[in-house]
Amino acid sequence: MNDKQERLLRDIVFNAEKIRDRPVKDIFTGDYLISLTSAHTGLCARVTRNGGESREKSLLSGKSAIEIAMMLTDPLPELPDAVSFAMAAVNSLLSVPEDALQLRAQEIILERGKGKNVAVIGHFPFVDRVGSEFRNLWVLENRPIPGDLPAEAAGELLPQADVVAMTATTLLNGTCADLLGYIPKKSFTIMLGHSTPFAPCLFDWGIDALAGSCVKDNALVTLSMMEGLPRRQLKGIDPLVWIAERDN
Repeated sequence: MNDKQERLLRDIVFNAEKIRDRPVKDIFTGDYLISLTSAHTGLCARVTRNGGESREKSLLSGKSAIEIAMMLTDPLPELPDAVSFAMAAVNSLLSVPEDALQLRAQEIILERGKGKNVAVIGHFPFVDRVGSEFRNLWVLENRPIPGDLPAEAAGELLPQADVVAMTATTLLNGTCADLLGYIPKKSFTIMLGHSTPFAPCLFDWGIDALAGSCVKDNALVTLSMMEGLPRRQLKGIDPLVWIAERDN
């Protein structure tokens, strides 16, 4: 992790630390997601993509939400999904913004990007359906499939983008801060995915909108995870978009 990425993650943890610490009531690991309940339930993608229950989560026994959140910058080496547990803990503490809109990220991306250059970091199923609405659509992926571009193309393409949609897993894999450095200030940047923290510091880092989720029914979410439903089909969740108030 480089220094800039570490500062970014420390800022997120600091936002969580402003909330009163809570005991952890429940942790559940699904094939692709982790849920952690303290003040409320927070979600995060599993960086290892291992699937199945994490046998190592016993290492978190007795730790509070803040103690687990601090592993975002100081992960336990013996816990492969440490940063995912940490971000889930952050999300279990951060309050849902009162002015967040009940919208899906793709609605904002389509509205802001129609007829413009759009870059998507991470492959999301909706891009295949709406790609024709944009002047150019560039999908950057660490694991590119046909039609995607390698992540290494970010330095060339992001400076040309009018809208950038960035997966929240860039916070987990160490790439977010560097990617933000390629994006012009005039571009509209949105971070999306269940892992997205509603951390106001991210607006200071140049992100214009945070598209995350609010767990409304924890039992239903857990059941969906146990059934192995894809992340976009999880039940008991409201999609939310929090847009920064800018002076211009």
